[in-house]
Amino acid sequence: MTHRLAIIIPAYKATFLPAALDSIAMQTCKDFTLYIGDDCSPEPISDIVEQYRDKIELVYQRFDTNLGGKDLVAQWERCIAMSQDEPYIWLFSDDDVMEPNCVELLLRTIDETKGAYDLYHFDVNEINDEGKVTKQLPAYPQVLSAYDYYKGKSSGKFRSYVMEDVFSRRTYEQAGGFMNFDLAWGSDVATWCIFCGKKGMFKIPGAHVLWRRSSQNITPDKSRQIAERKLKSECEFLNWSYNYFSNEKDIWEVNRALFISKMQQYKARVGQKCRKKAFSVFFQTHGHKHERLIVFLLVHLHHKLYHFVKPLL
Repeated sequence: MTHRLAIIIPAYKATFLPAALDSIAMQTCKDFTLYIGDDCSPEPISDIVEQYRDKIELVYQRFDTNLGGKDLVAQWERCIAMSQDEPYIWLFSDDDVMEPNCVELLLRTIDETKGAYDLYHFDVNEINDEGKVTKQLPAYPQVLSAYDYYKGKSSGKFRSYVMEDVFSRRTYEQAGGFMNFDLAWGSDVATWCIFCGKKGMFKIPGAHVLWRRSSQNITPDKSRQIAERKLKSECEFLNWSYNYFSNEKDIWEVNRALFISKMQQYKARVGQKCRKKAFSVFFQTHGHKHERLIVFLLVHLHHKLYHFVKPLL
């Protein structure tokens, strides 16, 4: 029997996988199939999964090659390809946790809204290594438009982690999968904007997903090579959003602020050639002269970034 929901875990890390699977096994509604795609992990993913075969209806596949290290979005998509015809897809993670009533309230919300939305959202709390809630993150409004989500995410008002959103298979297939930026940097935000469509995303009341801040996810690769790839993706993402939201009157101002913030964030981590390229890529699409940005920097940042920008122009 095909269930209503496919829960997808692209698995690589084993440390917190039992906690993730425990939370899925304890769901008050079992109208789902769990799919676990082992990204050729050196850790004992299979041994852990075997302990849950009598607790969860699941499909496990170990891939012969590691894909997530090269193309994370491609790994997400090959894991989703494991699923069948479930009308809704939940791309979860191997170290986070869902509260016991998440599936029940998700499906109830879908019924109550008559499936009017293609993207449903859980609010998120933060947990530590021991699974203790350490922070309640800002709640989303009941209905959030694509552009308000984009602006909120860009300004830091909203947090987004991928695993808190459930989407319809229909919109996933119509979109041709996820937006794919290098290192998946911005891929989830762009994709959620597309999946929102004109209807927006709808928040599922009464349940939370628990995102784990641990020693395994707070030490990202800070090398110059990775930083320069990320900055390139940031610019491509901004250019995408500028075109996608071209009808929004303040998209230039929103992206200008975000671009300045990103340049400040990366200025000590990337080379001058990369910074100059970032300016070139950004303005090629945004279509505004460099001088306009310099005036903004002089007026609003009190010369702090001007001397950093001037040699690049």
